[in-house]
Amino acid sequence: MKQILAIFLIGFLAIEAFGQPSVDIGIFGGAGTYFGDMTKIDFQKSVNPAYGGFVRYNFNPRYGLRFNVINGAIGAEGNFEEAVWSFKKNVTDISLLFEFNYLKYIVGDKITPWSTFIFFGVGMQTYNYNGDRLITVPPLPPVVAATYKFDSPGPVMTPTLPFGIGVKYNLSRRWGIGLEGALRKTFSDKLDDLDDPLNYEHTNATPPVQVKYTDQWHNNDWTVYAGIHLVYKMIYGNKEWDVRTPRNRMLDWGIWNSNRRQ
Repeated sequence: MKQILAIFLIGFLAIEAFGQPSVDIGIFGGAGTYFGDMTKIDFQKSVNPAYGGFVRYNFNPRYGLRFNVINGAIGAEGNFEEAVWSFKKNVTDISLLFEFNYLKYIVGDKITPWSTFIFFGVGMQTYNYNGDRLITVPPLPPVVAATYKFDSPGPVMTPTLPFGIGVKYNLSRRWGIGLEGALRKTFSDKLDDLDDPLNYEHTNATPPVQVKYTDQWHNNDWTVYAGIHLVYKMIYGNKEWDVRTPRNRMLDWGIWNSNRRQ
């Protein structure tokens, strides 16, 4: 927990250093789950609580940059091919997200009470990998070859590509609330402890060749997060913003500046 708070504080100081525009701070509560090598997943038993926080630097009422941290258990119960399989582990997700509001939006401004939004960016996940489970946990899945090769157990840090959608709404001059859901594409196949589980040694070759089906760029592990965030406006924003945009320009890609000729 202390490590998460330290990372969050570093992200806040980095974003605060950019300058004067609007800055929000928020907390997130929801749930996370997984998609990967497993099949016949029992989703009622495979959704676990997740929590986190973020700092958002708003360039204007349409664009923002968000430093995001989520922590929680990711796990699943189901099958791998013919064998019963399950896993559950703590996952820390850190990301830098570009946020785009479909409508112009500023927390606390009555002229911009709500908006849908999309976000995407880059990130990383950390968790522990139990690399020997496929050959030590009975019964051995019948599809796993006797020549299966696995990496040593230990901590994993993998890049991710996060993206998602949501909706946000003002509660008061300083407070806002939102609902969001997101996918994370990982660049590791170790989240479910099924790291390329169908790999085998082709013994007819000289010398023997290890045949693989997944690698860093082609793997099956995704994480999914959905939940509610609560936002507090720390720095209210650039007073030169004019959000009273004419109705025929409400869906433009920039901001309306009454002091500039259009």
